[in-house]
Amino acid sequence: MKKYEYKFVEIPKKENGRKTRAGDTFEECKEVILMEAEKGWRLKQIVIPFNEKTGIYAAINYQVIFEREAQ
Repeated sequence: MKKYEYKFVEIPKKENGRKTRAGDTFEECKEVILMEAEKGWRLKQIVIPFNEKTGIYAAINYQVIFEREAQ
């Protein structure tokens, strides 16, 4: 039976003052995904955590989950 290991990377949402810089955050996500792929990790999922302060799902950061077969 195959075994897997997982890696979790938190990427904060980029803001410039009061303006959200979604493009900057997306670029950072791409960079992290490509960098980890070079190390043998495969993107499994991106999760937007629940914001306890507002009680809604709001992108204050992204949890990027990677997977690979255990070595």
